[in-house]
Amino acid sequence: MRQGETRPHDNGNRALSGMALMRSRYVRRADSPNAVIVVLCMVGIVAALGGTLLVPLVSRLPEIYDVSAVQASWIITSTLLAGALATPILTRLADMFGERLIIVATLIGLVLGSLLLAVSDSFALAIVGRSLQGVAAALVPVAMSLMKHVLPPERVGFGVALMSGTLGAGSALGLPLAGFMYTHLGWNSLFWGLAIVGALLAFLVWTMLPKRVTSKQSIDWFGALLLTVALTPLVLVVTQGNVWGWLSRPIIGLALLSLVAFLAWVPWERRQRDPIVHLGLLVLRPVALTNIVAIIIAMAMLINLFLAGQQLAVPEFVAGGLGLSADATGLVMAFPAGAVAAASPLAARLLRRFGGRWVLVAGALFMAASYVARVLLDGSVFEVALGAVLVCVGTCLALSAMPMIIMAAVPSEHTASANGINTLCRMLGTSLSTAGMAAVTSFTAVTFDGTEYPTTETYHLLFWACVVLSVAAALLTTAIPRRDQLPDGLVTESATAPLR
Repeated sequence: MRQGETRPHDNGNRALSGMALMRSRYVRRADSPNAVIVVLCMVGIVAALGGTLLVPLVSRLPEIYDVSAVQASWIITSTLLAGALATPILTRLADMFGERLIIVATLIGLVLGSLLLAVSDSFALAIVGRSLQGVAAALVPVAMSLMKHVLPPERVGFGVALMSGTLGAGSALGLPLAGFMYTHLGWNSLFWGLAIVGALLAFLVWTMLPKRVTSKQSIDWFGALLLTVALTPLVLVVTQGNVWGWLSRPIIGLALLSLVAFLAWVPWERRQRDPIVHLGLLVLRPVALTNIVAIIIAMAMLINLFLAGQQLAVPEFVAGGLGLSADATGLVMAFPAGAVAAASPLAARLLRRFGGRWVLVAGALFMAASYVARVLLDGSVFEVALGAVLVCVGTCLALSAMPMIIMAAVPSEHTASANGINTLCRMLGTSLSTAGMAAVTSFTAVTFDGTEYPTTETYHLLFWACVVLSVAAALLTTAIPRRDQLPDGLVTESATAPLR
């Protein structure tokens, strides 16, 4: 067999048979692995902050932009939509033309979007700015792929685990940080900070990280268009279902449009030599099951962070509320954020010792046990913070394990795009989580002076749901085959975290 080819196999992955796989190589390995890890982890934090900074300020957006609440929700929807559309396309381009170029280009988009939001009060420009920021969702899978190629093999597990941890920490930190900066530094400070840090990181990535030499491939523009047509209505269904009604004509019409577009996209992609998404990789059991688990873990992760902030901030006269100020809530929420980052070295050691499969099982089960603790321990600030910290530790283990499972199961030439689909699944999970929380809150919340507040019943129902979700994720993970059970030719020679 010639170098760079893959062997046909009989697990449904016929799309990979006979296709030309690019053999990626770099001019040099990273001179300073630690510096690479630090810079790319900072990229992950910025990506997470870009996605979450506005979430806790949704209720303030109508006042800021002088629009209705329904119109204001499009600022959040546009971010999710841009991220969902950009992630599979940019990660594929990263596999084709090199991760460094795509990271820098995406950071420049983030900077431009942040500047638009910082200098303008126009609602239309805010939509454009948030869309540019949403593209940053592709940064994390691309950065993880870059780590695999430029770091020494023994450092890849640590780098990926730390990036997964900082991603979770950035998401956890973004919720309270937004409220603090909005209160004390003003609305525009949120975006000036992102613009400055994003520009600095773009410079560091371009000057510090190795350049990759790749063979040119054609870009499947029509496949990208079909995927856009399929994903756009799907995102709108998930994000607007509670607003428009799940059985309303617009939602049903969008769902049908998405289905038809996907049915057209799949056969088109299977016929392409250089498709946007290699469908054969997606049906591999390790990849398919890990992506399903990613949706579940993302749902449970967001519920933990969002409800912890609500428990702390809701007034004491509401059952389950602790009545903390915005500043105090932000201070307490720093502990879950720190827990995710602190657990990253532990995750790296566990990945090296036990492999991604069992670390993912352990993380999901730890999340389930922690959610039981969240039901039992919710009577004080300390108990709420402790419960949130425990869930975040399990989340860190799970988030660290998933990309390692993916990278061990797919050819190295498709690391970025495979992780990009996993990221897309996590985005879908957070969107479903938001819709689920809104649905549960709608029939368990109480209203005081025109304001709706979640109650103890709201929290407990959602926590028990997360117990079920986490156990389901653990059970699904046990069905992922060990590395030695993978089809011949589909285990990368440089994989550093066996599935086991």
